[in-house]
Amino acid sequence: MRISYQLLLFLSLALFLLHLNYLFVDIMEARNFVTAREMVDDGNWLFTTMNGEPRYQKPPLPTWFSAGMAEIFGTNSIWALRFPAALSCVVLILVFYEFLKKETENRKLALTAGLVLVTTYLVLFVGKRATWDVFCYSFTFIGIYYFYQTFKSEQKNFLHFSLAGIFLGLSILCKGPTGFYVIGAPFFLAYWIAYGFPKIKWMGWIWMGILTVFIGFSWYGYIYLFDQETLLQTLEVESTARTNRNVRSPARYLSFPIQMGVWAIFAVVALAFPYVKKKVEFPKSYAFFFWWTVICLVLLSLIPSKKERYLFPLMIPLAATTGFYLHYLMQNQDWKKWEKILVKFSFGLIGVVSFLVPVILFLILKVEIGVYSIAFSVAGILIGIYLLKSIFQSFNLKNAFLGTVFFVASAMLLGIPVIDQIFYSNENYNSILTAKERIEKSGLKLYGYDAYSPEIWFKYGEKIPEIYPDKPETFPKEAEFFLISQDNESVEEIQKQLKKRGYSAQFYQKFDDNEEKSGAKNHVDRKRMLMFKVRK
Repeated sequence: MRISYQLLLFLSLALFLLHLNYLFVDIMEARNFVTAREMVDDGNWLFTTMNGEPRYQKPPLPTWFSAGMAEIFGTNSIWALRFPAALSCVVLILVFYEFLKKETENRKLALTAGLVLVTTYLVLFVGKRATWDVFCYSFTFIGIYYFYQTFKSEQKNFLHFSLAGIFLGLSILCKGPTGFYVIGAPFFLAYWIAYGFPKIKWMGWIWMGILTVFIGFSWYGYIYLFDQETLLQTLEVESTARTNRNVRSPARYLSFPIQMGVWAIFAVVALAFPYVKKKVEFPKSYAFFFWWTVICLVLLSLIPSKKERYLFPLMIPLAATTGFYLHYLMQNQDWKKWEKILVKFSFGLIGVVSFLVPVILFLILKVEIGVYSIAFSVAGILIGIYLLKSIFQSFNLKNAFLGTVFFVASAMLLGIPVIDQIFYSNENYNSILTAKERIEKSGLKLYGYDAYSPEIWFKYGEKIPEIYPDKPETFPKEAEFFLISQDNESVEEIQKQLKKRGYSAQFYQKFDDNEEKSGAKNHVDRKRMLMFKVRK
């Protein structure tokens, strides 16, 4: 098989749009989905809420997309709620290909970089989750693509400036100005370093700016006019959280090449600027994306709050620089000795891992025998043999590259249903949903006692109003109701607190909605609840 646009298109659609119902909903998705449900059920499309309380921490555009799908397929359809985010990632990859093709006028290089991006670990991980990030970065990159085209033409480019302003505005409606900081600024500074400062087309730049500000801050402006106090309080809390939550040193991001997955080794070498610039076919273009990568990494490192998924925008220029280097390797055989060793080691390692998929699945992970596990095992063996023959027998680098792409594709298309079984490892799993029917039949309402848990709010399918111990006005008017509270406090302690408020609480049941077993990274306190029946 040759490297073709059809292959890139097929993989983009298949890897991101299939199996969206697998993997449990994480906290970021749950917040989005609960807000989307309340848009559909309660009509809160502008004054967004989560569990009945104002949710102004993030702009609503990503949630509007999920809510639109929920209107059609229902608020409990996980694949439908995730579909818009996955589709936006597909669009990002296809626009990335067009960007590289326009920059280098080399279709093969653009396809190589596109296939690297579509099979990059972090891109796949984030792209199949319905977070705000992927929408923000996709719209920012599309806006940058149209803005970039105005640099290459002497014409007025009214259409390109308009499209740039629209998409950049939409990116603000997804996650504020984040996209400008991690994609826009690195792009512009890198272009300045590589090509010089672009010619300013004043009317176009002003028009683009007007569109960006008008679209991007329209929702903020509307909420400010009609719910100013709540918005300002929310923004103050969110600003403090960004500087105090998940604070890590800049060294946290030094392992960024690992997020490239199977391309990690080539990504590291691709950043050896003095050496690679002399080797690649388009040194100016390579320098442009190299500086884009470096500046993006520096700006991300300056943000106190650090998480692996925040590196997503870095993967875009890094996939391009990696694509430049891989294209050079596939087009030339004039390599250094160490490069040949590196190529054999990298592709050979992937080939061995692929060949050993059955051993990993059945002997190490001990998964159950099923259609997907057998299919993944067979595919792994065949791809492993293909890779090892390509690199050690015929030394065909293009075939080895495609074999690696196929390995990632098989892991996503056949492996995800298998890996999904492993995540459901909690033997004490007992969902709150088991009590929902009984609660509904009783005619009593369910409340949360300082029990913040977006995942449970989403699973339950209805609002669970919060009672805050230090806010008497939040206590129910009903004389009898059900109540859940996190089990980080004992049953006796909660009963004692409620007794001081004039309530008697009968312990009802303990629930654990953690999919993963105790001690696992994603096993969290907020998914473990104690339920009481409370009387005044």
